[in-house]
Amino acid sequence: MIRRLLVLLMVLLLALPPAHAQEMAFADLRDLAPAGTFLPEGQAPQISDSTYRSRDIAITITKHRYENSDVFVADIYVSSVSHLRRVFSHGQWNKNARRAKTLVQDAGAILAITGDYSGLLSQGLVVGNGQVLRSSGNRQRDNCLIYPDGRMQTFARRELDVEEAILQPIWQSFLFGPALLSADGQAIDKFDSKIGVANPRSVIGYFAPGHYCFVLADGRQKNSRGLALVPLSRFMADLGCVAAYNLDGGQSAMLWFNGQMINAPYKGGRPLTDMVYIGE
Repeated sequence: MIRRLLVLLMVLLLALPPAHAQEMAFADLRDLAPAGTFLPEGQAPQISDSTYRSRDIAITITKHRYENSDVFVADIYVSSVSHLRRVFSHGQWNKNARRAKTLVQDAGAILAITGDYSGLLSQGLVVGNGQVLRSSGNRQRDNCLIYPDGRMQTFARRELDVEEAILQPIWQSFLFGPALLSADGQAIDKFDSKIGVANPRSVIGYFAPGHYCFVLADGRQKNSRGLALVPLSRFMADLGCVAAYNLDGGQSAMLWFNGQMINAPYKGGRPLTDMVYIGE
């Protein structure tokens, strides 16, 4: 019986597409940030309740009131996109969910937000920290890719050719969606997504190579309704983002900074399979 189980396990493992790492050449994005964004080399990081600054990272967190909801915006500069990473539960993609606090601690994250839970989907491109974990397409989902030169690009459904996309290095990919801004960075006034109504939201936004934001909207609460996709799109456009992408939300929507959860997730949040984070 044990031998039969071992054989079955080996067959299943061999059937899985092997992960493979791509060669990464990260662009130095330091000079694209405003003067004084980063600290001089050798200076210890400066940390407050809402800011973090070091030689390679600058984070400023602000709280907003929008559409009867509390919205947290983490404005992020990094000297290299290598500081924008993914952490997966149990150290591997598509494993059982764990507490967000555990993922944050495992990663040594300075700032972390809910990921995309791509393991729920049987198809679709998955790239984490430069490793291609799954290379199939998913014609029902918008895609988001981050490249080692710092660019972030979103793709509408059926727009991404996965075979062509993985011919160039990809640092991260996301598979939840939808994309929140049009190709020219404008707000979208109509979505056909089934999750279009007001909800807690987790979003990654992009201004320019090396400049990003994590946005978290609390929801499903008496004092914080949550954001529908149309006002969320307007909010991201008003921030000045040129691309933005909706990540896993609802009870999963959580934002951590310096070891503490800074939002009030619905029902206290829930275990996650992955998070997007900023780390030294």
